[in-house]
Amino acid sequence: MKHSKQLRLENPIRVIELDPYGTLKRINVDSNDVICDVGAGSGIFTIPAAKSTGNRVYALETDHEMLEIIKKKAKSEGLANIDLIQVEGDNIQISDKTVDVVLMATVLHEIENRSVFLSEIKRILKTDGKIVLIEFYKHETPFGPPVSHRISREEVIKAMDETGFFNSMEFALGDNFYCIVFENGANRK
Repeated sequence: MKHSKQLRLENPIRVIELDPYGTLKRINVDSNDVICDVGAGSGIFTIPAAKSTGNRVYALETDHEMLEIIKKKAKSEGLANIDLIQVEGDNIQISDKTVDVVLMATVLHEIENRSVFLSEIKRILKTDGKIVLIEFYKHETPFGPPVSHRISREEVIKAMDETGFFNSMEFALGDNFYCIVFENGANRK
């Protein structure tokens, strides 16, 4: 029996719009990239990421049941490059400057202390790494949290700018989501 959170995360319309394989290709994930899927949920990005790179994929999640779902999917797909990490608090159990791509799909609006959390993300990210943020539009859409609980594109850009990142790419993902890719401001050309 599927977990109710898994059913919500794997809603076919949601998965089609997020287009995990297409989105990873669009953001230029390389076959050598170390990827960190923050708030991995049931693995709709983790599994495609693990198939897109020959390197490590860290699946970070607060919900142990979701990590078990990812573990089962990885086993059935024969994937051995996924490290499951249960997160508690703001401390991420990954070494400094080890990750090429941090992926956060519909996560940032859930984070209470964004500046502390984003500083921790910056710590694990390689100097030339990138952060990919996918969020719900901050207006009524076919599905998603209440508008008051969402984070606007402008709020995302401001929070990332304050952490030292700049917007390097942006695109829409259907009627519900936007995607912004950020790079370290120190690397700005």
